[in-house]
Parts: sequence; structure tokens; C-alpha cells
Amino acid sequence: MPSAEQKSLGLRVASPRPVDRALHRLGQNISVARRMRRLSQEDLAERIGTSLSTVRRMENGYPGTALHTFLRALHVLGRLDDLVKVMATENDTLGMELMREQLPQRVRAPRGNKSRVGRPAAGKEDADPRADELEGF
Repeated sequence: MPSAEQKSLGLRVASPRPVDRALHRLGQNISVARRMRRLSQEDLAERIGTSLSTVRRMENGYPGTALHTFLRALHVLGRLDDLVKVMATENDTLGMELMREQLPQRVRAPRGNKSRVGRPAAGKEDADPRADELEGF
């Protein structure tokens, strides 16, 4: 995060190169998608509710462009669902691998619970057999 002094002087903290490249590529892809749909920059600006200069900055990969501007543009271009799918938890291979590493090697029954699956617990012989069909779920 930039300090208050950096903000007041208008200084910008440098983005990592991969972030700059991704912003530039995303802007280019939005530009191509817009042109494939025969939309002018003015048309896109009007549809997403922003100025022409903001659309130009977005398409140039300017890092100060708000995320919601990119998202609104993707929505207008019919590509927002693609981004949502990419970011879905089940597609996060690193996150899923980290979760798998956290899984216990074995799971033990809690202490004091001597009943086993398939054996009726003491005092349950008279109970309705359908009552515990889904016991434990």
C-alpha cells in the first residue's frame, strides 16, 4: 500500500512485471472482443457507464483503471462468466493441493463412543428401525 506521503505526491508503487503484462493483455483482449462485436470505444463507454478516456486507458492496460470497469466491460462483451469460471474454487489447483496437505492421515472416533456402525447402541433395541436410517449423516 502506498503511504499517505506517496499518495499526496502522486507517486505510484511499481507493479510487478507479470501484473503489468496481464493488465496489458487483458486490455488488448477487451479491445479485440469489442472490435469483433463491431462496437466503437464510444459505444462500449456508453454501455458500461464510463467515459471514452477510461475505455482507452482500460484497453491500454492502465493500472489505475478500476476493477469494476473491467468487469462491466466483460459483462457487456458476454465474457464475465468466463472470468468467474476461471476463478472458481474447484479450478484453484494450488489451493486444493494445500487443502489436501492439511487433511489428517486418519480419523479416530471420539473417546467414550464405543458403539460401532451396524451395531445397535444399548437401549435402542425397541426403537423404530427407520428412525436411524441416516444416523451419522
